[in-house]
Amino acid sequence: MRAPGPGLRRWQCDGHFQDDDARGAGDLELMNIDAFLREAGALATTDVEPRYLSGARYAAGQALAVLRPSTPAEVAQLLASAAAHGVSVLTQGAHTGLVQAATPTGQVLLSTERLRGVFELDVLDRTLRVSTGYRLSEVNERLAPHGLQFAIDLSADPSIGGMLAHNTGGTRMLKHGDVRANTLALEAVLPRGEVLRLGRGLAKDNAALALQHLFIGSSGALGVITEATLRLQALPKQTAVALVAPASLDAVWPLYQRWTQAFGGLISAFEGLSDRALAAAIHVQGGASPFAEGLPPYSLLIELASDLSSAQLDLRGLLHSELEAAFERGDVVDAALDKDEALWGLRHAVSEGLRERGSVIGFDISLPRRSVWAFREATRDWLAAEFPPAEVSDFGHLGDGGQHFNLVWPRSSPPLAPADLRRLREGVYDRVAAHGGSFSAEHGLGPLLQATYRRHTPEAVRQASARVIQALSEAPTSPNAPFDFS
Repeated sequence: MRAPGPGLRRWQCDGHFQDDDARGAGDLELMNIDAFLREAGALATTDVEPRYLSGARYAAGQALAVLRPSTPAEVAQLLASAAAHGVSVLTQGAHTGLVQAATPTGQVLLSTERLRGVFELDVLDRTLRVSTGYRLSEVNERLAPHGLQFAIDLSADPSIGGMLAHNTGGTRMLKHGDVRANTLALEAVLPRGEVLRLGRGLAKDNAALALQHLFIGSSGALGVITEATLRLQALPKQTAVALVAPASLDAVWPLYQRWTQAFGGLISAFEGLSDRALAAAIHVQGGASPFAEGLPPYSLLIELASDLSSAQLDLRGLLHSELEAAFERGDVVDAALDKDEALWGLRHAVSEGLRERGSVIGFDISLPRRSVWAFREATRDWLAAEFPPAEVSDFGHLGDGGQHFNLVWPRSSPPLAPADLRRLREGVYDRVAAHGGSFSAEHGLGPLLQATYRRHTPEAVRQASARVIQALSEAPTSPNAPFDFS
């Protein structure tokens, strides 16, 4: 979308266009938008508040208008009208994502924040039918009195729609799975306004193609998800958390295997934090090291959780006993215990702490467990040779292979030129691919990863994905698809 200039029309304060010069091709495009916004009426505003433009990490975008539907029928009306006028629409939830998929670059925004008409809890089936404008925190606050939760734990507070669009996992995916594993049905509006209800909200249902799974993780390319039926989990009656300093990286996976055998399904999280990541969190929290002997090169945060009470099962006793055995074997050299909230507070403060140290260059990747350390060593060596100022400050969901391989570019160093930043990103992603990993573990796809997607996704897969999008949009290209899967 071009900005107003010579030969184009300018916005007036009433939201319409003022002719400047002779109309050109750009004018026709803007006339279409003007006609579309007239049809949208009160559901649209050209007064775009900054919160719709500024993403979680990157520079603010630009939008011609914001659409604010409150029902699936209104979403359908707006998308059908946009398709008829050839107007590009970008869907936005809570705008907490990190791949720029919801940051507008001149489109008309469709915000899902007013989609809040449905909140139907079934305590017996442990399901929740919910509109996608609700935020994760709101959902869990309303479920807590019933002893239930939507068990996707994140440091951000996204909308349910955003979580579905990007198939988030979070810190407790090891126990509960990702969003796809916890979604039984959904409602979506296709790019030309057709409303689909996919699934019945049942645990067992093979009566039709499970098309809902296509929409989950599609980054909005297939349509707008307006409602979902979510699988719920019981709130744990007790947890036990430890921050552990392993004797070495070589001791990490033997510890993981030993503990998964010893604790089984009681393990709800197995996180990893490098010394730089933990130091950044400690700094922003304003506290001291949780370890007696300073910070180890790498730390493990392990959590056990159970639906049974401590009178029925002593989780802390189990964790303490296993850690004592690990000390005796020499697998563990230090540990912080019995400060569950404080330890999780450190884990969730890492991102903020890194931002205080400089410009964060984030990578949301996943790797086979067997490849994590080899990738880490190879990439650190390459960065040290090619980009010496970059500080590797990695952390993440070690137990499921997910890693936030974040770099901090110090403010004391000259900023990276765009071409150098692209080379840095490509170099890291090349090493992810070489070690059998994925360049997007749970943040989804968006403009930030467009070139990476095309480079690392086989052409046959890209073509098949494009055909699916084409079939659902009923057009060779859809003006409402924010991401190019071709």
